[in-house]
Amino acid sequence: MEEGEGPTEPLTPDTVPLPEPLPPPPPPPAVPASPFSTTRYHFTSGLRSGETAHIRDDAGKVLLSYRSFASVIGVIATLITSVMLIAGVAGTLFLIHEKSPLRAIVALVLTISFALLITHLVPRTNTTLFDDGNPALTITQRASATYLVSLPNGTLLGQLKKSPFSFLGRTRWTVAQSGRVLAEAVEESFGRALLRKLYGKFSRRFETDLFIRLPGIEMGKIIRRTNGTGEADVLELTGDALDRRMAVALATVVFGREP
Repeated sequence: MEEGEGPTEPLTPDTVPLPEPLPPPPPPPAVPASPFSTTRYHFTSGLRSGETAHIRDDAGKVLLSYRSFASVIGVIATLITSVMLIAGVAGTLFLIHEKSPLRAIVALVLTISFALLITHLVPRTNTTLFDDGNPALTITQRASATYLVSLPNGTLLGQLKKSPFSFLGRTRWTVAQSGRVLAEAVEESFGRALLRKLYGKFSRRFETDLFIRLPGIEMGKIIRRTNGTGEADVLELTGDALDRRMAVALATVVFGREP
């Protein structure tokens, strides 16, 4: 190096600037919660046929809505059936006491036959549950005590069937799918069931609750009688053992149509 020559910088290649980092992707759009994602459903009672009934969650948010299908015809039919059953059973017992077993059997058969006939004369129910204006479930009555639950596209979810002997005592519903029993809903006791049939339409304290279960599996409860916290007309589910869509359909029929 020659004397007097200053230090020199090391030779480096041209610096290429790094590219700017890409902005983070936008968050995915929020998916609205399904109306069947909760475990408690509050139903609206006391509406006339054709009025809009709402199903709400614990916070009061509307989850589903449908046209009320309650009818005074069903109430009158229930009262007539109850009176007929009481009179028929009393007459049967009297004839047995009078040692007339043949006439007692005839009286009992006629009582049951007329009670079934009255039940079959009640108009059938067809209703659709809406989720924010969009169809969510369709409930179609095919017989006096059989209902089909379907999706808007026609896919059959299952069947609700009420025991034909429910009018004699405890009401029993069967929830089935393709012939397989998914659950049963049964009134809490025989005595309360009889009181409900006679006085349940006049006072809520005579209403009964239904327990949804299978042997060894508790699935939920349909609360019709006002409980200790002042709640009534509530579907309360436990876990996911039963398709909640079927449970909501069952409660809709029980609260809206069942005498």
